[in-house]
Amino acid sequence: MFTNDKVFIPEVRFELTPIEMEADLLYSFSRPEGRFINTMNKVYPDLKDILEKSQNKEEAISKCREFAEKIIIQDQSVILKAKDMIQNDWNMISDEFMTILSKHFETDWLENKDVITGYVSILPIFPRFLSKFSICVGYKGTILQARETIAHEILHFLWFKKWKEVFPEISEDKYESPNLVWRLSEIMDPIILQCQPEIKKLIQPIRWGYSSFKDIKIDDISMTEYFVRIYNNCVKDKKSFEESLQILWKEAQEHRNVIERF
Repeated sequence: MFTNDKVFIPEVRFELTPIEMEADLLYSFSRPEGRFINTMNKVYPDLKDILEKSQNKEEAISKCREFAEKIIIQDQSVILKAKDMIQNDWNMISDEFMTILSKHFETDWLENKDVITGYVSILPIFPRFLSKFSICVGYKGTILQARETIAHEILHFLWFKKWKEVFPEISEDKYESPNLVWRLSEIMDPIILQCQPEIKKLIQPIRWGYSSFKDIKIDDISMTEYFVRIYNNCVKDKKSFEESLQILWKEAQEHRNVIERF
């Protein structure tokens, strides 16, 4: 539900990623059949060789822990500096971004979830954890890149809160990869960052989603452009965000075979 009163805004607090969490995520994203294996192999080619020699999951996670510890010790000062810079930068825009997002999605932040934890991580991939109200952000790259990553991941929290209000019959396990509900959220997240004027000015996003998006077409235009037009038409026609979600979900279902290519 959405109220016109002053909106409640959760705090976003950045922390160093616990080593056990870092190890588990390195292992999870390094599975050979995983969606992000190519990224992992590109950024951490040594980790692939290390894991291939592991006899079981327990040994593999242990090796991931050792691998993470080595990087964290080596880059400790850089990681600590990045954490402080990311926190300071986000503090400057956090309340404004979260307020705009709440008004745009026409739903309030939950007052019983008053802190979003941002884990500054060695991962080259930045997951969000809906139930834990936490995200990951990298310690490398520019502050604007970090800002865009944080905005992208935080947007997911309110998107899925609104989604649950509009589609209560869809189970929450469908919010995760590789389900169509998840795929639509990944398409629309960068579109909203790019096309909602107040958010675009605040975040200054560069990306339009996964690199694979540009090779996927619907009706002879890119999948992203197809959904940009739908989103912009909804805004132009002054549709409620509930109506917009219903239209977007219908389109996603109609073009399931194309969308499921990424």
